[in-house]
Amino acid sequence: MPYNYKKTAYELVREAAHSLGKDNRSFHYSEVISYVRTHYPDCPFKDNTIQLHLRGLSKNVESSKRNHPSLYKRAFLLYLGNGMFKLAEGSETEQLEADEDRIDSEAIAKEVMEKYLGVKLEKKKLNIFGKYKEFDLVNIEEAVVGDVKFYTFKGAVPAAQFSAISEYVWLMEKLEQSSGKKWRKFIVGLGNRSTFERYAKQYGPWLGDVEIYFIDDNGKLEILRSPALGV
Repeated sequence: MPYNYKKTAYELVREAAHSLGKDNRSFHYSEVISYVRTHYPDCPFKDNTIQLHLRGLSKNVESSKRNHPSLYKRAFLLYLGNGMFKLAEGSETEQLEADEDRIDSEAIAKEVMEKYLGVKLEKKKLNIFGKYKEFDLVNIEEAVVGDVKFYTFKGAVPAAQFSAISEYVWLMEKLEQSSGKKWRKFIVGLGNRSTFERYAKQYGPWLGDVEIYFIDDNGKLEILRSPALGV
C-alpha cells in the first residue's frame, strides 16, 4: 500500500520537479511520471495521483486551495497550461536549504546517538523480506536501527509527518520479523519538538518497544518515549 512505501507521492513529485526544473526549465507532467517510474520502478502510486499532486502543488491553480488544501499549502510550482509546469521563484533555493537541513540533522543525530548508545552508527540499507530499505542509524552487530526525522511543521495536525514516522516504525517491525532477531529500534526527531511529542502520545499504545528521542537546537538529547525506562 502507498503509506508503506519509502516515499510519499508528494516527496516523489517534489524530487522529480526539482531535478527536471533546474535552471528555470519548464517540464511536462509526463516527464515527472517518467522520472518517478525510472528512479522508483516499484512505486505504487498511479499516474493520475502524480498528476493530481502536480496541480495541487501549483500556486496559480486557484481550485487547489479548495480541492487540495493540504497540498496547496506546500505549493512550489507554477502551472503553465498544456500540461507544462515550472518551479515557482525561490523554490530551488528552498529545496537546497531543506536538503542541507536534512543532511545536518542526520550528522547531528549520528554524533549524539553514538555517544548516548555507545556504539558506532551508519546509514545502511537492510534486507527486509528480500527488499532493501535504507535507515539513517544502523549497527548490525549490535542490532541497533534508527531513523532521523527533521520537521518544522507547526499546524494543527501533522498528518504527513505522522505517516512518515509510522512508515519507519512499521519497517523496523518488519525488519525484526525478517531477520528473526530482536533489534533496538528508535526514531530521532529534530526541528519542531511538538510533532514528536504528539506522535509518541497519540500512537504510544501501538509502538511496542520503539524509542523516540528529540534533539534540540543545542544538541541536547531528550527521551520522549522509552518503555524500558518507563517513559
